[in-house]
Amino acid sequence: MQTVITFYRFFLLVICISITSSLEESHFKKIRSGVPADLDNPQHLQIQNVFGLTTCAILCSNVSCQQFQYSDTSRFCITRQAEAVSGGVINPGSGLFDTYKQDPTTCSEIREDNPGAQSGEYHIIPSAPQFRGMSVKVFCLMNDTHQLEYVTLPNENIGNFPKRSNAYCNSEVPYLRFDGVGQDGVTMYQKIRIIPSTMAVVTEDTTFTSGNKTKPHKYGMAVDCYSSTKACKGIGTFHIDTLGTGMKFATELMWTGYGHAGDLRSITRTQDGAIIDLVCGGWCGGCVPIGDMVLYPNSQDIQP
Repeated sequence: MQTVITFYRFFLLVICISITSSLEESHFKKIRSGVPADLDNPQHLQIQNVFGLTTCAILCSNVSCQQFQYSDTSRFCITRQAEAVSGGVINPGSGLFDTYKQDPTTCSEIREDNPGAQSGEYHIIPSAPQFRGMSVKVFCLMNDTHQLEYVTLPNENIGNFPKRSNAYCNSEVPYLRFDGVGQDGVTMYQKIRIIPSTMAVVTEDTTFTSGNKTKPHKYGMAVDCYSSTKACKGIGTFHIDTLGTGMKFATELMWTGYGHAGDLRSITRTQDGAIIDLVCGGWCGGCVPIGDMVLYPNSQDIQP
């Protein structure tokens, strides 16, 4: 008899651990315990009778559901959607409800939950489809008017516009001519701004850059003022390295030339695409990404 009791105790412990782990993987945390159902904005609520707490969490594990209520006594699950849904809550059932909230999806939500939150590193669950349910480490730039998301880059990401020219491929000189004068220099990115709903990089945001280029490179832009003909080499470069972030750009991401004689001379991808080296040039001209630079999970990388 004692053996049977011990077995059932062990079995219940395993179930409890399993439920806790499932909730952690779903990124839900309990914020209220044993209270009546919260029926504010009933048009945003849906109710179902479920097998258990984990099932309720699974029902709420989509980008439009950020909070759910669950009653252990009645096994009623009330999910709260961001947008109105058909067939809102009519009868919340009986019993007291625990309320669980999903981890924040933006830095704005972090500030809403904690008005005193300061700029720093946090984890969010982006609503971008490719990161569904995944935790991502971001730097939140907090101020009174807006809260912005950045990805900190552990390794060097740098664009170089060399101070050299060779207009007709016959005589290189250690200076720039015409429109190229004063355009040379390097831009180093420490952080890149992203949009959590798509995980696209805001390439023109140079908030966290350093270097000596008067007008900083946009992220991922390679440019020079070396030659007026595509028959000559290009020497403008940009080095991308997302290792250590748990993310990378799609292997399909490509670049196109712009400006006079702007042409992509080479693109090299290493470390399963997490490192990209561009060589591009023109007179003055270069290369920019085709479409948005969208980040994707990198399963081969060490997660932050």
